[in-house]
Amino acid sequence: DFNNIQQELLDPKSRLYDHNPEIVIFFNCVQMLEEKFGGLEDRSFAEATVEEIVGNWKTVRSTGDIVVLQHNFCLPLDFTFGSYSGSCPVAFRNAIIKINAELSRTASEISNVRIIDTEFQASYYGKRAWLDDRLWCQAKQALSPTFLPPLVKMVSDVILEGRGVGVKCVVLDLDNTLWGGILGDVGLNGIEIGEISSVGIGFSRFQKALKLLGERGILLAVCSKNVQAAAEEVFRKHPDMELSLDDIVCFTANYEDKANNILAIQESLNIGLDSFVFLDDSNFERDYVRSSIPEIQVPDLPEDPTEYLQAMTRWNLFESSKFSTEDANRTSLYKSEATRRELRNKHPDLSSYLQSLEMVAIVAPFNEFSLPRVSQLIQRSNQWNLTTYRHSDAQLRQFAQATDRHLTLTIRLKDRLGDNGIVAVVIGNLTQSDMTIDSWIMSCRVLGRRVEELTFSMIIQKAQALGCQRIIGHYIESSKNSMVAELFPKLGFEMLGTEGKTRTYTFDVNKFVPYTDIPIEIVEGVEHGH
Repeated sequence: DFNNIQQELLDPKSRLYDHNPEIVIFFNCVQMLEEKFGGLEDRSFAEATVEEIVGNWKTVRSTGDIVVLQHNFCLPLDFTFGSYSGSCPVAFRNAIIKINAELSRTASEISNVRIIDTEFQASYYGKRAWLDDRLWCQAKQALSPTFLPPLVKMVSDVILEGRGVGVKCVVLDLDNTLWGGILGDVGLNGIEIGEISSVGIGFSRFQKALKLLGERGILLAVCSKNVQAAAEEVFRKHPDMELSLDDIVCFTANYEDKANNILAIQESLNIGLDSFVFLDDSNFERDYVRSSIPEIQVPDLPEDPTEYLQAMTRWNLFESSKFSTEDANRTSLYKSEATRRELRNKHPDLSSYLQSLEMVAIVAPFNEFSLPRVSQLIQRSNQWNLTTYRHSDAQLRQFAQATDRHLTLTIRLKDRLGDNGIVAVVIGNLTQSDMTIDSWIMSCRVLGRRVEELTFSMIIQKAQALGCQRIIGHYIESSKNSMVAELFPKLGFEMLGTEGKTRTYTFDVNKFVPYTDIPIEIVEGVEHGH
């Protein structure tokens, strides 16, 4: 029977042993493992899977001199981290790679256990269209021209991700997008999701994939024409929902037009419109949002919900090169920020609101713990970014290690509502008497909380300690960083000159007047890793 391996193995009277086999073949499909996968926190998944499979071999082998043939796993079309899915330690695709490698290694150490390379077979029957031997022999062309467009798109997606362009938020319709049926017509118990049908399973698989995206740092928002209370009730009460309200950073259900609702979501999250993807089964809604907000990506969902996952894979929207603590906590970070906005509205002025947050800033140089987040801010931040220099991981490590030539700073902000994570990064290049600000980046989540002034005061403090007399700052204009165009003048810098899109400023360290009204406690962090 299907998925009945353990019962057959452990029952000495089962049909398996009645047959008195010479060879036992184990075919474990990747779809079953996908259902067992516990998400990005399931870090022991690969080891536990290998342990179970090897245990099955030993059980069979204990009954006699039986040859075991074990199929390995076809690598899944896992788009959760884009091209990074094959090496990210917590990605499902990487788990399957580990499982296959470990099964091969273990089988080589046990007599009469062989691996059937299902992954090779699956690749072959898909790739023989990709690999055109005739073109190779004639022109040394490595693949069929048919597949050049998707390959080039993937390459461009990886490049763009490295330059800070990528999806940060998926806005989701509900009816016939996350479940089957119109909620207002069929009610909570009438929607189609889960094992009720193949379509229901398709919606469940789609939701689970979205949940994984949320766990890796992609924000999920809802924009639906529904009654808010009824729509939220599905997330709270339906037993087959994979997504919960905790997974949704912004939930909007009403009968206003979706373009305006999406603009409100964008304003609430304070991220660029070109970072959004809108998924809706309705042709009308997709076309309306496309025409109203051209910056947003609005792909066409297939008519069959069981094909949603393949479509998401084909679109390749979620390239990634890093996975940090801030990624894992991003939804909760943005939800905490929403709570802060509600609290702000209850205070008569900004000063009393900021005091009420009880903020603490942990200031530290770059270290092995912070470098993944530093790299993300360097690569992805576009708006609050004075120079938009994109330094590689190797360069960042060099900056961190060469303390005689570079100043590195991270600002981690905590308050009574939670940990905001690392919200500001500074790289300074040192000469005998000057420090030039190479990069100064800040998360837009903490705008208006005096973090930029606190960071500037720390730059001055560190520069003074290093004997610098002058700070040099550059603002290099880009298409997205106009919000910091006047930062240096506001901080008291004087203009040195302009060349092309670069404005150069200077600040006399000895003329700095310390701030006395920043409501943030400063704690010097512990230096790790170098």
